[in-house]
Amino acid sequence: MTETMHTITVRRLIRARRESVFDAFSKSEALTQWFSPSPDISVEVLTFEFAPEGRFRLRYTMPDGVQPVVGGIYEEIARPDQLVFSWIWEPPYPHADVRTRVLIQFVDKGDATEVVLTHDRLPSEEAGIHHAEGWNGIFDRLSRLFSKTQ
Repeated sequence: MTETMHTITVRRLIRARRESVFDAFSKSEALTQWFSPSPDISVEVLTFEFAPEGRFRLRYTMPDGVQPVVGGIYEEIARPDQLVFSWIWEPPYPHADVRTRVLIQFVDKGDATEVVLTHDRLPSEEAGIHHAEGWNGIFDRLSRLFSKTQ
């Protein structure tokens, strides 16, 4: 019996140079400003080793007080072109301990950057929908961050 894995793709045009957008992913202080799906969900960086084979762990605090934790390992860091990392939720999160994979590509569009995120190995269509909503929220916040600095 084979399990079907799901893949989602999220795209966003960010009004900033590619190097600047890439760098927003490379600093823990920057992540705390935008790397959550909505302003009412805070993110705390627990571990952040931005290097190949480096680890990260993030704890989100939801409006109801629940604090899911996600972590992973950076598999590839190719500034300013792309990032590849694992994405693993910790228990008691649904689908905890399922190792999924995130590829983020940064495509030069003149004075803007198209960010293309592919999240694969998701265990269900429901997980895909949930993660697509989350990534869209994260990219909304990233876009707003750069619109403030213009």
